[in-house]
Amino acid sequence: MPIFQAKSKWDTYNFLLIYAILIPVLFIMMLLTKAPLRDQLIVIPSILGVMTLLFLTIYLTIIYKIDDEYLRYRLLFIFYGKIKIEKIHKIDVGKTLYVGMRPAFARNGLIIHYNKYEEIYISPLNNEEFVQELLKRKPDIEIIRRESK
Repeated sequence: MPIFQAKSKWDTYNFLLIYAILIPVLFIMMLLTKAPLRDQLIVIPSILGVMTLLFLTIYLTIIYKIDDEYLRYRLLFIFYGKIKIEKIHKIDVGKTLYVGMRPAFARNGLIIHYNKYEEIYISPLNNEEFVQELLKRKPDIEIIRRESK
C-alpha cells in the first residue's frame, strides 16, 4: 500500500486560550515593572510576536504518516516517533486527550490506544479518512465514535 500522509488541523480555540492567559500576564508585568513605557512597548509586542511564530511553526511542522507497518508522527525536528500498526487495538474518534503524548494542535481528534496501556492523541485534518487508512492495514481495530461538542 502507498504511504498515507496527513497534516494536523488548526484549532483557533487553543491559540486564543493561550493568548487569553499570556496577554493579561504581560499586562500585569508591565504594570509592576519600573522600566520606561518606551521599553515596555518594544518588549511586549516582541514576546507576542515570538509566541505567534512559535505556535505557527509548531502547527506547520506536525505531520502524520501511515505506511504498511507503522503510524509515524513528527512535530518540529525534535519530537517524533512511530507506533507499530499491529499494536493498535482501539481508536477513540472525536475525543480530546488533555494530558499525555500529544503531537496535535486541535481538539476532537483521535486517541490511539496501543500496546497494553499506552495512548497518543493526534488531530489529522480528516479523522474519518485517517481511521479508514488504518483500518485498511489492520481491520480489527475497535473504533469508538464520540459526539463532538
